[in-house]
Amino acid sequence: MSSLPLFLLPDTVVFPGMTIPLYVFEERYKKLVRLCMEEDDPRFAIALDRSSSPVSDGSPTMWGMGTFMTILSVDENPDGTYHILSHGRERCRLEVACEEGIQDRDGVERSLFHISDLPAPIKRSDPNEEQIAAWDALDTFRLYAASFFSKDATKQIERALPSDLFHQASFICANLQLPSQSGQVLLEAETLERRFYLARQFMQERIENQNRKTRGALE
Repeated sequence: MSSLPLFLLPDTVVFPGMTIPLYVFEERYKKLVRLCMEEDDPRFAIALDRSSSPVSDGSPTMWGMGTFMTILSVDENPDGTYHILSHGRERCRLEVACEEGIQDRDGVERSLFHISDLPAPIKRSDPNEEQIAAWDALDTFRLYAASFFSKDATKQIERALPSDLFHQASFICANLQLPSQSGQVLLEAETLERRFYLARQFMQERIENQNRKTRGALE
């Protein structure tokens, strides 16, 4: 496909390397699934829905970047809805190629956007600088996990941590409990080193806020 259908999520930023389940019940996204399954390589794009932002400024309904997804499996339910499993492949630019109105069961017409097939891979810099940024982010991530996750979850994270830096960054970002707009900032980071830096900054801020609350409760 020269263009790909777009799935807009209200509260979730999906990073390359993530595998996510989706329950598809809106008519526009049911059509997205059908379109994808007609292709040898069933792909679509996924992105954070900008209209879900708590600050409405009249901006378009999408941000600047999303993620190309591959459908791994599809289960159609008796009521016509779908459960799909999809995997993030690479970052993409969100440039609308066309838009079609799909009427939902409630009679409301909702837009199914199709975006141009425009990969936007994150820039790579000096490998040594990337490695240092990764070590710093991982050290902070372990402190973050110890503060906000259960011991079992922390052990699972250590076992699941990818070895390559690109997927390490995605893994860290995907496991941070951040507002969706902060997640979008991480997705749109220009370089991998910058993504590690921003993730570390967000984690440090949250840890410090938690420490302040703890100190305040003890005083």
